[in-house]
Amino acid sequence: MTRYELLLSLSVTGFETVLCIFVFVRHLQRRLPYFAAYATTMLICSLALSFIFWHFGFRSVTSYYADWVALAVSVLARSSCIVELCRDALRAYRGIWALAWRILGLLALSLCLHAALDARGQPNWIATYGLTLERDIAISSVVILIVLFLISDYYRIPLESLQKWIALGICFFCVIEFVNNTVLRDLFIKYMIPWGAMKAQVDHVNEVWNTVNVSASLVTLGTWSFTLRKPLPEPSRDPVLLPSELYEELSPAVNLRLRAFNDRLQEMLKP
Repeated sequence: MTRYELLLSLSVTGFETVLCIFVFVRHLQRRLPYFAAYATTMLICSLALSFIFWHFGFRSVTSYYADWVALAVSVLARSSCIVELCRDALRAYRGIWALAWRILGLLALSLCLHAALDARGQPNWIATYGLTLERDIAISSVVILIVLFLISDYYRIPLESLQKWIALGICFFCVIEFVNNTVLRDLFIKYMIPWGAMKAQVDHVNEVWNTVNVSASLVTLGTWSFTLRKPLPEPSRDPVLLPSELYEELSPAVNLRLRAFNDRLQEMLKP
């Protein structure tokens, strides 16, 4: 690891520490427990990897597998955070949320199967599977959050300012991650295997895209820390659904449609 890479790594760890401090000072673990767990997971993974890199060496086999394990844990924590954002936004509409979590579960299974099929027969299938799965999860996360924003805007479902910034931060990071992993995966599979003659090029590409990835992390962590620098307003209460007669009088084009859709889904998805 070069001094520049070490400086970037320490910067990320510093921002993660600041974010965790703000998260627990603002008691965010009570309002958004999965986001608090995500922030804590990122810090723990960074500290654990720093120790492993220092003790075993940056290029060691132990460091290689530890890096993949930390990545898997971080992606899982981030995905849980996205599910939490969707659940909180749709919690007043149980029928819609019942459909949404089933779609999210099916999507997660599909991504795992797609990555496994894509990595089958490839040299160094662990790296190929990891890059493919991370890429697919990144673009799926962006699509899910964009759809959440569109539903929120169309049906006037309120999203708290903090939730919006968390979603925007995840979207930004996932877009960078998607481009990063797409380029890395294509080069890794098509041009840079076997490792023997191309090792210098592989290392160079990894250094460049690690820098891009770390820079995106710094922007995201900095945005979240800046948002949490002040005390948070009280969370908004769940909206009360009015009787259908009043919906017909006040907002038949929007609210009645949403209520009818919600009621229909709730009936269809009853166990």
